[in-house]
Amino acid sequence: MSVYEFELIFSLVAPFGDPDDIVNALFEAGCDDAIVGVGKRDRIALSFSRDAASAGQAMASAWREVREALRGAELVEAKPDLVNLSDMAEMLGYTRQNMQKYAAGKDVSFPHPVHVGAPDVWHLYDVLLWLRDEKGVAVEGELLEASLAAAEINARLQSERLAMQQRRVAV
Repeated sequence: MSVYEFELIFSLVAPFGDPDDIVNALFEAGCDDAIVGVGKRDRIALSFSRDAASAGQAMASAWREVREALRGAELVEAKPDLVNLSDMAEMLGYTRQNMQKYAAGKDVSFPHPVHVGAPDVWHLYDVLLWLRDEKGVAVEGELLEASLAAAEINARLQSERLAMQQRRVAV
């Protein structure tokens, strides 16, 4: 068993209810290992520190508990997955400038961003694997596993959303 740190962000259906009632329902459902954020009216974010056999199991059990506590809650995103240079630097204990050097450097093996824009965005697992394999950096196994599990969940969610949109277009 290992401890996995991750965040799940959910969309809530109206009526939203009292934030204290939401937090209590989550606690009762088993989310006593999460910090709950209710900053946006129709969203809730839970930062978990969960003991499990795998990151996938940790996230699946957390997802199930939230659905049990908050009927109609829909998972919007799992983290850690998509990160910019500032996110990477903060998570890994580097400076943003150091990460910028890696990304813009002559080392063509640095992972390509999944979104080029302001800012560029990468899958965290790509960067972690690059740091481990190309730079010999000791990468925390639980973070690598959690970032891959989060990316897998997000890909599944996106695939389901696209399938739904394709059905709507076909009508």
